[in-house]
Amino acid sequence: MLSCFRTAAFRAVPGTMTKETKLFVFATLLPALLGLAAAVWGVRTAWQKMLADERLDLQSHAEWIADALMARVHAAGFGDPFPQHRATRRPPAPRHLKEDHPSSLSPGDIAPLCDAMRGTGRARGTAFEIRNLDGSRFYASADWPARHRFEGACDLGPPLGDKTLHAARADGGAEFRFRAALLFAAAAVITLLITLSFVGGGLSLVRTLRRERLDARAKADFFDNVSHELKTPLAGIRLNAELLAGGRIPGEDLRRGALEAIIVESDRLGRMVDELLDFRRLEKGTRRYRIETFDLASFLLDPAELQAAAGASQGRATVRAAGPSATVAADKDAIRQIGAILLSNALKYAGDGPVEIETEGPRIHCMDRGPGIPRGDEERIFERYYRGDSTLSAATSGSGLGLAIARGLARGMGGDLTCARRPGGGSTFTLHLKEA
Repeated sequence: MLSCFRTAAFRAVPGTMTKETKLFVFATLLPALLGLAAAVWGVRTAWQKMLADERLDLQSHAEWIADALMARVHAAGFGDPFPQHRATRRPPAPRHLKEDHPSSLSPGDIAPLCDAMRGTGRARGTAFEIRNLDGSRFYASADWPARHRFEGACDLGPPLGDKTLHAARADGGAEFRFRAALLFAAAAVITLLITLSFVGGGLSLVRTLRRERLDARAKADFFDNVSHELKTPLAGIRLNAELLAGGRIPGEDLRRGALEAIIVESDRLGRMVDELLDFRRLEKGTRRYRIETFDLASFLLDPAELQAAAGASQGRATVRAAGPSATVAADKDAIRQIGAILLSNALKYAGDGPVEIETEGPRIHCMDRGPGIPRGDEERIFERYYRGDSTLSAATSGSGLGLAIARGLARGMGGDLTCARRPGGGSTFTLHLKEA
């Protein structure tokens, strides 16, 4: 049932709206409106109860004061002392019924009794007024408010049978107004929280959906790139193998060249498979590190390492120590793998320009003079599957996993890998290692 309603509602929304917008409308705005309607209903119900309680309380005060006043009147020797002539505990009776009990007392007779009763029992904090049949004032306590919203009323018995006692808050209902203000303030806060919670949740849901969609698109592009990258060396291996098998390559030198091409393409294919396996291990958290303590500059400037860097860069990379060295605790193989990834990227994007690698304390900088990283992409380039240009027709090849793997390896050793725009053009990648 709910699924059918949701499907029908989604179809009812204009087709120009994106899926995220529709989701935001039906997962955020509608619940928010329902929450606001519920809040309004709750405030209205609470307000009506406050009004009813205030009227009932003042009516109770009026009846109590009327009883107390009539008891004092009778105790003073005015009228019939029997209780049936006291207040009837009901709202004022019609005028023609009151005319049967004309008053025989003056305001001067009542004033001392009323003044003595003020501040006792329910008369504390309650002002009262006695009115004639025509509504004119017969007597009023000194604290009777000039303006008030609610009051209770009760008939008085003989010898005040034609009079009505009215009770109101001495402060004019300031306490009630304060409680009403608190109610509406609380309602406003609750409404705001409801709105913010639904809108915030909806925006978070939309962002999550959009992120998942972008991730799915990036993953699809990644598989396209990987398929292309795998096919290229496989095609080279197959072509040279078929030519060798068919004996269609004349001369020993050409045959040796074909075999070397097969070896190169096989190494390239192996590196790609290793890259995929490393990425999978990093995602699962199963990558193991062999942490050693060593001097970073001595390791990087070792002849074997320099020769490997020169061979990988075809002599375009220079390695030097730019500052004091530091003893680090790291995995040498992981550093070599990170360096290979950074060097490969620098050679790809730097054109024919040089690549500089230098150590500075517990850091390794890899600098190039390529086009640089677009502003705002300094962190995005470390996301998995992300490439500045991921189409198959891009000028450079790659899967979009290299930098994600490099940062994962760096952080797995307790360090980090960052990127910054280089003054004058190009990029600087910095590997931060943990000092021993």
